[in-house]
Amino acid sequence: MRKIAYSFLCAAAASLAVPAIAGDDDTASVATKEITDKRHPDYVKCRSQSVIGSRAKKRRVCMTNREWAEAARKGNAMANTVVESGRAGIRLPGG
Repeated sequence: MRKIAYSFLCAAAASLAVPAIAGDDDTASVATKEITDKRHPDYVKCRSQSVIGSRAKKRRVCMTNREWAEAARKGNAMANTVVESGRAGIRLPGG
């Protein structure tokens, strides 16, 4: 079960696109200023993830904390949907 949830999380993380920086002054000032607080929503965090189908290959994925949180939410939602759909066909004794 944990492997399925991880697969969904990887798929969700791969489907997210890093937003392009617009020419807006507020956005540009945030982009040029280095963020050092690791809990800041726009702090970029990189993680290495295993490539599905390979035992040794790893791939580096970099996203902001906000994007990592969204990927986790989407992955958990997909995993919950799979679990709930599988649960619908189970009949308990006496029920």
